[in-house]
Amino acid sequence: MSSQSQKKEIKPVKIKDSDIRYTQNSTFKLIDELTGIDFKKAYDPTPKDPKVNSLNLDWKHKDIFLNPPFSKAKVFVKKLLDDMDKFKEIKNALIILPWYFVEDYKDRVSSAAKWYKSLRNRMSQYNFKRFHLKNQPFKRPDGKEVLVRVYAIYLSR
Repeated sequence: MSSQSQKKEIKPVKIKDSDIRYTQNSTFKLIDELTGIDFKKAYDPTPKDPKVNSLNLDWKHKDIFLNPPFSKAKVFVKKLLDDMDKFKEIKNALIILPWYFVEDYKDRVSSAAKWYKSLRNRMSQYNFKRFHLKNQPFKRPDGKEVLVRVYAIYLSR
């Protein structure tokens, strides 16, 4: 097999239950109002089955909705950008991220935000828009609802 046809395998990431948050209909409705796209119908590569490593799949879909496990967000966002670079079929992508990755403070930069800032330039090539969604309800695997202050990063071509 030639090196061009070989695909670099990405190691599976361990996702803790405490890191899983399911997006609720009210958040999808708000995103639809902001973008004009029903991202509830979009491809969602977020791991739901621990046996499937979605990081090794091609995310070659018109619309992609990404609510990554926040502790592994960098890996998922980088994968999304790599696939957007590779596949022109991807027209719209929406990423849900917590406030502490996205908010920019001149006097301090959290270590959590450094990866986001490093990928921000790549995001800007895709008509980058940032929406502060404020506190949104998410369900945990145990069924409890939690409010999380998040941003929606909307990328389009």
